[in-house]
Amino acid sequence: DLSVNLYDVDSVIKYYFDNVIQPTVNEGDDKIQVPVVYGSPERWKSVQKDGFYRDKEGKIQTPLIMFKRDSVERRRDLGNKLDANNPQLYYTFQEKYSKRNTYDNFSVLQGRKPQKEMYTVVVPDYVTLSYTCTIWTDFVAQMNKLIENINYTSDTYWGDGERFKFNATIDSYNNQKEIYQGENRIVKTNFGLKIQGYLIPDTLNKHITGAN
Repeated sequence: DLSVNLYDVDSVIKYYFDNVIQPTVNEGDDKIQVPVVYGSPERWKSVQKDGFYRDKEGKIQTPLIMFKRDSVERRRDLGNKLDANNPQLYYTFQEKYSKRNTYDNFSVLQGRKPQKEMYTVVVPDYVTLSYTCTIWTDFVAQMNKLIENINYTSDTYWGDGERFKFNATIDSYNNQKEIYQGENRIVKTNFGLKIQGYLIPDTLNKHITGAN
């Protein structure tokens, strides 16, 4: 089964933050790991209303990084699988040479037919996914360190080397904002993230299986 869906692309961002960037802030003599969460509709609504995120007990969460997918745009400059006469969702190739077919003459003498190796290459939908990311910290110095670490990874390929990797770009960060909640001060920064990815729906497996 072969599929790459929107959830897979979203999970690439969290994986890269948690395992490669590994955002941390210094608080006194302690180093604190910054949690990264996906901005579900409920969480994002709360953030837009209050300017910060609270846990179930109502406690303001800092430091914290939250990301939300804003849009998915089709890229028409890459790939062309739609042909009015012959739409191609995938291509099938036959490998002419194989390790098991090394001795062709011997196979003929023994009355054995050479094995065929077939490869199916799927044509994905290339897309550009736009995300809004928000960082909250307690101090400006903590925010500066996180921005420096995140910005260093721009224009590289994010993801797990054993699964999927997509090109990620960050163009700009907004001005740091200070939000006051009672006696607490929170530093907030927003930045946009673009992922050059591709999608392969799981329904394509039915087409491939039926064709084979």
